[in-house]
Amino acid sequence: MKKIILTACIISLILSCKNGTKKKVESSQNQIAMTTLEQETTEIEKQQIHALINTLFTAVDTRAWEAVKETMADSVYTDYSALGGAMGFKTPSEILSDWKTLLPGFERTIHQVHNTAIWVADNRATATMDAIATHYLNRDQWTVFVGYDTEYIKEDNQWKLARIDVSLYDQNGNKELPIKALKNVEDGAIPKFEESNTETLETVEEFFIALEQQNLTDLLAVLDKNIVQRMPLAPSNFPKELSGIEAIRKQYTDVMDYTQSYTQEYFGTQDPNTILAKYEGTITTTDGKPYNNSYVGIYTVANGKITEFVELFNPNILLSGWPGLQPEHFSVHDAGASADSGVTQENVVFDNEGILLKGHLFKPPNFNSTQKYPAAVVTGSWTSVKEQMPDEYASVLAKDGFITLTFDFTGFGESEGQPRQVEDYQLKIQDIKAAVDFMVSLENVDSNNLSGLGVCASSGYMAHATAKDTRIKKLILVAPWLHNAEIAKTIYDFRPGGTKGLLQAAKEAKLKYAETGKMDYVLAASELDPLSAMYVPENIFDYYLNPSKAAGKYYDNRFAVTSWEPWLTFDGISIGQEISQPVFIVHSESGAVPQGTKQFYDLLTGEKAIRWLNDFNQQQLYFEADAVNAAMKEVINYLKG
Repeated sequence: MKKIILTACIISLILSCKNGTKKKVESSQNQIAMTTLEQETTEIEKQQIHALINTLFTAVDTRAWEAVKETMADSVYTDYSALGGAMGFKTPSEILSDWKTLLPGFERTIHQVHNTAIWVADNRATATMDAIATHYLNRDQWTVFVGYDTEYIKEDNQWKLARIDVSLYDQNGNKELPIKALKNVEDGAIPKFEESNTETLETVEEFFIALEQQNLTDLLAVLDKNIVQRMPLAPSNFPKELSGIEAIRKQYTDVMDYTQSYTQEYFGTQDPNTILAKYEGTITTTDGKPYNNSYVGIYTVANGKITEFVELFNPNILLSGWPGLQPEHFSVHDAGASADSGVTQENVVFDNEGILLKGHLFKPPNFNSTQKYPAAVVTGSWTSVKEQMPDEYASVLAKDGFITLTFDFTGFGESEGQPRQVEDYQLKIQDIKAAVDFMVSLENVDSNNLSGLGVCASSGYMAHATAKDTRIKKLILVAPWLHNAEIAKTIYDFRPGGTKGLLQAAKEAKLKYAETGKMDYVLAASELDPLSAMYVPENIFDYYLNPSKAAGKYYDNRFAVTSWEPWLTFDGISIGQEISQPVFIVHSESGAVPQGTKQFYDLLTGEKAIRWLNDFNQQQLYFEADAVNAAMKEVINYLKG
């Protein structure tokens, strides 16, 4: 069983219990038992929210408007500005009134929702998901590939949708089709749902059976010799069109070696020769790698043969799972180094007092195993994971000749440690020390040229680690959030209960965890809940919520309530006077707490330099390519200067 790691404050609380060792053993047993119970309870909550999501989109596509309404809270914040819509709070009736002016004007709408990540904190939850939304009318289609950022409130033991924001990734087809649909509704010309034509359906079914049976002969037999397969959402390094039976034969020959199974749902159109399919594929390639994508297909049949089909799927899943392909960048955003830059990434594991920390080790292009390289440990903002800004900055630095390490802190991401999501500076400083231990153990790392690079909140942690560990030869801070208790009070006194209330909540949560093993959580980021760690109403700072920025399967959008005490009392500024190593800072006046950075900088007594990139804000310095590249240009020039 994995070792349970407690914050220093929780440990001291347990040690103070009157019944000594027996009490500590009982408490530890409670913590393990409650961790398992919490996981089971959370999983049930996630299943309920997942069912709500499926109900919502299925009901939209079948125009079961009362069922749609039942999924919603009394007031829902919607943001469809990415698709030209409005943003703001609306009642369910107002939302449905808007949707009814458009969606019934199509013959069919199909929402293929997938890649769902759900995070629950008490009676609040957030979920992100990708979706292929196809709108079909008169043998024409308009499809949007989008990300949904949603939030839920539990009322009367029922989860309800409270917010839905849309991010547009890509679109394809006739962008004028919505105008025709609006006109249909306005004129009362609502297309009725048609059943699938039996012969057309049987032909398409034969196609899927041939795929599952890995039978290329049978598959080609149901295709017209002039067949055209279009894949408009495919990435640039994958064919967007296959024209003719020989092109299909060439493409599918290797595919027939893959084990495949599909679940399909079919939808008829007013053209009996055309049907739509919503399906998911579970595929295992010849190298044993899973490739599981979600699709919307449009199939046209004549004389028992498929003459054309449009296959719409998630290109990011293709890049991550298809043999011979890889994601375009070493991060979830375009800001990371490109995968064809020559940089290589390895998954690594290292130990911090019995806890296994998972990381990414980046090596420079043309890596020579007999050579030593300058190196850096790279860490990110509070609550973040390695796949966010750490991988972006580390991969860019690796491109310029450095060996770099990113990792998930104890209790975060893929790393071990319980309880989860505890923002405790003492633990994180210890983790950085363990990362340094790991780096200096690598034979290709030049231990005399090892830097620590902290982004945002981890700048303070990296500064403390540098002051205590002379193996870190240079300290680099990018968009640093540097605060002390005084600055924290000016920020958090505006929250419900103020700083005092948050500290009291942390105290109570620590006691509860010590006695029962149950940790209290709030959402790490929320547009609706002022008790969340980052309350960001009306998209003022949506980095942690937006699936096109940082949200998704890697990020756990929860914050342990015990974290308020170490966070609000942490001093990342005065440590500056204890740092003897050279320090280089890149920040923006419109970034986070620049006054803290200035105070820290003034306390530095050794070699130091600072660059202000005032064209960018804090969020841009997390993930936008232009901002990251501008910051890293300054950093690399400094390190190589």
